Amino acid sequence: MKKVCVCDFPRMENFHGYSIDFLDPVPYLLNGRSWSQRIRTLGQDERWVALRRLYESKWVDQLYREKDPSYMRYVGDFVEKFRNADLLVFANYNPIHPEILCKELPNPIKVLGFVDDPISTYVRGIPYLWAFDGALYISPSYNDRLLFKEALKLWGCEQSYWWPLVQPKRNAANKEELWPHSAPRDKAVNLGDDFFSHRDLDLIYVGAQYGPKVDRLIQLRKRFGSRLKIHGRWPLAGLGGMARGLKGKPVLWGRIRSISDQERTNLYYRTKIGINMHFSPTPMETGNMRMYEVPGHGMMMLCDKAGLNAHEQIFEPDKEAVFYDSTADAIEKIEYYLAHDEERLRIARAGFTRVHKDYDGEMGLKRLLDWASALPRSSRAGSISCSLTT
Repeated sequence: MKKVCVCDFPRMENFHGYSIDFLDPVPYLLNGRSWSQRIRTLGQDERWVALRRLYESKWVDQLYREKDPSYMRYVGDFVEKFRNADLLVFANYNPIHPEILCKELPNPIKVLGFVDDPISTYVRGIPYLWAFDGALYISPSYNDRLLFKEALKLWGCEQSYWWPLVQPKRNAANKEELWPHSAPRDKAVNLGDDFFSHRDLDLIYVGAQYGPKVDRLIQLRKRFGSRLKIHGRWPLAGLGGMARGLKGKPVLWGRIRSISDQERTNLYYRTKIGINMHFSPTPMETGNMRMYEVPGHGMMMLCDKAGLNAHEQIFEPDKEAVFYDSTADAIEKIEYYLAHDEERLRIARAGFTRVHKDYDGEMGLKRLLDWASALPRSSRAGSISCSLTT
């Protein structure tokens, strides 16, 4: 059994020959916060408040250089727990300073994840890359000029792996709930073609509030009104879209309600077209979690295009998903496919089949771990000195 650390993943004692575990930094960081720090962040999501300093390399470096007691306790326990691990995979973020990785953890193979790019590439990607043996990326494209694999080579990383972003649920109640596409697969088997055809809602978008996306959602809401359901964790109790008006920005009227995972799943089962968009306002990255959630729940996916048409590496356009060039193009395609049920259903069925055939989360994670376990170790490991003493 190979011992593996996968950042922010649930514990899995025997996952196809891998024992997966992680040490959560949040309890350490929360316990180390002063009374005044707690007051300043009152009402905010405490987990996010604790983690956001670990999402940027400059703050991880500051915690390390200043020997922050809470952080040093965490990395000390982390080193003790995973010193003899076979593999470390920091898929979502890297909580461990690269000097500690090199000197104190020379034995495990180390893989760094690039998951929020290109926005986070120079924030929590490239600064760490020198300390890792390889990298995974979720977007086949980096921008409109480079594929991600080519970009990683330019940054000095020869060993990289494209990982379709289908993660296990961190707080799953049982093994049956662990993988997000298991339930819709079972439901489709039970209902047959009714799974695709018996849907009473037209459009849905579920996601957090990000500036460039809100402008696009405003245009879609103006055209489709209440036919477009929008949900997600938006600031100011869901009124963040309206608060934009205070800064002179276009307003998305109404409160955006946060929903549970089960509520989202139930809405997905009822909806004909799922809208996907990425952070960048022009074609760059592709392959967020919605890219697989939407077709995986039986909807036809309408998605923005990627740089260098890299979206075509994930789904075949107009056969497994529909891709748009602009919001105006998206509106035109929504109107067309809502008026042409058979074409929409054909694409929805094909997209569903592709997800469950090629992007199964369990097998995707196994393939990633198999690839990572075979990586040669970088000669840089152990090349510098550092100390965990406070």
